[in-house]
Amino acid sequence: MSILSFEFLGLVGLSSILLWLFCHEKIRPYALMLCNIAFLYLLKPAPLHLYYLVGLVLYTWLLGYLLNKKPSKWLMAAAAAVPAVGLCYFKYSGYFTGTNLLMPLGLSFYTFKAISYLADVFAGKADCADPVLVFDYICFFPAFSAGPIHRAQPFFEQLKTPFSFDYEDQKNGCIQAGFGLFEKLVIADALSGYVSAFLNPELNGWYTIFGVILYSFQIYADFDAYSNTAIGAARMMGFHLDRNFHTPYLASSLREFWRRWHISLSSWLRDYIYIPLGGSRKGLIRKWLNTLVIFLVSGLWHGSTLMFVIWGLLHGIISVIEDMIRIKVFKDNDFLRGVFFIPGILLNFLIVSVLWIFFRSASYAEAVTVIRSCLTLNSSLLAFNCTLAGITNTELIWIFIMLGIIIVTDILRNKWDMMNLLSRSPFIVRWAIYTAVMVIAVIFGVYGPGYNPQDFIYVTF
Repeated sequence: MSILSFEFLGLVGLSSILLWLFCHEKIRPYALMLCNIAFLYLLKPAPLHLYYLVGLVLYTWLLGYLLNKKPSKWLMAAAAAVPAVGLCYFKYSGYFTGTNLLMPLGLSFYTFKAISYLADVFAGKADCADPVLVFDYICFFPAFSAGPIHRAQPFFEQLKTPFSFDYEDQKNGCIQAGFGLFEKLVIADALSGYVSAFLNPELNGWYTIFGVILYSFQIYADFDAYSNTAIGAARMMGFHLDRNFHTPYLASSLREFWRRWHISLSSWLRDYIYIPLGGSRKGLIRKWLNTLVIFLVSGLWHGSTLMFVIWGLLHGIISVIEDMIRIKVFKDNDFLRGVFFIPGILLNFLIVSVLWIFFRSASYAEAVTVIRSCLTLNSSLLAFNCTLAGITNTELIWIFIMLGIIIVTDILRNKWDMMNLLSRSPFIVRWAIYTAVMVIAVIFGVYGPGYNPQDFIYVTF
């Protein structure tokens, strides 16, 4: 079941009502458990995937109980190893067996949630919960398929708080989820078709470069759409999840980019791998090695091919180089940092876009072909003719309008909380914007026969 399906939207609405009716702190976890079970039923997972999920929930609860009773570093290491091995089995066993093993939906996300719960119980940062609470946390359905990777203790505290109907939460959650659907249906899926057109192997030069740039915006709009829809749905059910994106393409360095992109994953890697390895406390060499490790893990987490390893390691290597430059050139020099700010944003976007080539490519040969095509500039930009990619001039104008929407929205979101700003706007202004969004979605949205709403990019990880 997709987050875009009517079943999912109906389940969110019914869950909100159910959690409001059964709002007592002792009953609410069981009400949410029923909602999560309904989601899993509608999801119709393969029996093996369902058995694995149930087994992981019971294992996480039991090991959390043992770690709470008798904290032990060895037990903690063993406890975290089992979910990690399960993740590696489903992701990478095909390399050794030659079989194509279907990966459970949401595996990467709920595996990291299970590990973070165990680590937080061990560190005394999370309460040792009963099996129902652990199940609700790991299987919380708005964030089940593609995150965000929220933390256990804030979730438990909200779950144990009686749910009183809050009009602002319902309104703002609905607005955020609605704009998430708009991002997916109108922008991300439309850009997907144009990306494929411009990255046609028969084209090169400016056409390939334009396709690479469009993919950067497509993957951002796609994952931001999922995150906004999930966070908005959770808010309608009385749960406040932290934002997962904050204008990442306005970052002037890769380090800053990862503080803004997929924030829940970045903070997870920082808290449960980077800091335990020593972080930046044990000298520059150790800091840079730790940086390479977390980006390698990030690459392995995202996918099961060599391309994701290359993508992760390149992010790590460039981050280390940036840190060296920052120490040698920009340290304590506010003037240089100010002068380099705008060029830094453009350069960082260029670097991220080039690295997305490895993320998107199915093989190293394909990635090299795309890069070579980018470097094959047989004509000037003035000779660019979109019809060679099968795109009309009207469609090209619409592409630039979509890119303009993303850029302008991000500039505004960088300074203001757009959801609160919109919710506090006059009634006429709000509904004028709602109406415009709905009309644009109906006219330009990608849906209908043949459309697969499950094709969120990050759902496959």
